[in-house]
Amino acid sequence: MPIHSILALTDFSTPAEQALDRAALLAVRHQARLRVMYADEVPSLKFSDPFARLQQRVRQLARRHDIAAEALAHSGCLVDAIVRHAARADLLVLDPRQHRARHTFWRGTTLEQLMRRCPCPVLVVKQAPSRPSYRHVLVAVDFTPESSKLARYASGFEDESALELFHALNTFDAPGVRLDSGSAADAYRQAVLRDARDRLVRFSDSFDTRKNRASLAAGRAEPARQIVAHQDFVRSDLVIVGKRRDSTFVDFLFGSIAGRVVSLAGCDVLVVSHDYQAPSGVAAKRRIQCVPYQEAGRLQVARRKAV
Repeated sequence: MPIHSILALTDFSTPAEQALDRAALLAVRHQARLRVMYADEVPSLKFSDPFARLQQRVRQLARRHDIAAEALAHSGCLVDAIVRHAARADLLVLDPRQHRARHTFWRGTTLEQLMRRCPCPVLVVKQAPSRPSYRHVLVAVDFTPESSKLARYASGFEDESALELFHALNTFDAPGVRLDSGSAADAYRQAVLRDARDRLVRFSDSFDTRKNRASLAAGRAEPARQIVAHQDFVRSDLVIVGKRRDSTFVDFLFGSIAGRVVSLAGCDVLVVSHDYQAPSGVAAKRRIQCVPYQEAGRLQVARRKAV
């Protein structure tokens, strides 16, 4: 699972700077190029020259972590610009942005739009990094082929972290079974639980991970709440969840499990679209090198010189 280019957003707020610090640590871990974009959702006069400040911050990160870093400028629609730059990235890192413009209220918050439109996985950072890598990664699966790809992606994202697969099971919609009938309900739940646990073990055996552990929970709550409750119980510092790329209208009416997990979780959340195809190493390097030369005046590169 190659990560050669990371795009990070900042508006110099505390949450955004925490996300930028996590992006820099990931760039070190994956030996990736970090590209940073100033992305203020609401125009502000706080900074007279935000791009100059961004360049200074990028140079600071490049020196501190010994990584290649770029400062990106943009014009026009913020979300469109982020999506355009994300097309050349393997990962987008940002804080949980909740701004919702009045004239585009039905499109959702900035974060919801990016989760729906970005071609690469989106990492939402909700905590300040306390260590260089994640300690415990929780992956939400449902036995579909998309979940199999998600588990493999998670295995390569943090290859030294404990990896736990979690299936949110709801046993309260059984046809022909009165779930309030005591022993019948208990017997049904136990049977479903055993079957799901067996499937989860077979699922985890279908790919190669060094530290994966199988876990299963059953309850009345909808999947997002079960995932968040289990994350809090095992104290995972990263949840990885898949997302179907639904239309704006469907997302507006019904939301998504991934969106609810991002909203409820107390830790970082990585959202991977079901249709995401991780590029090969050669293809990824070729893609990130194809930065249009006509943008040279708007793109500054900060590299640490060899000592």
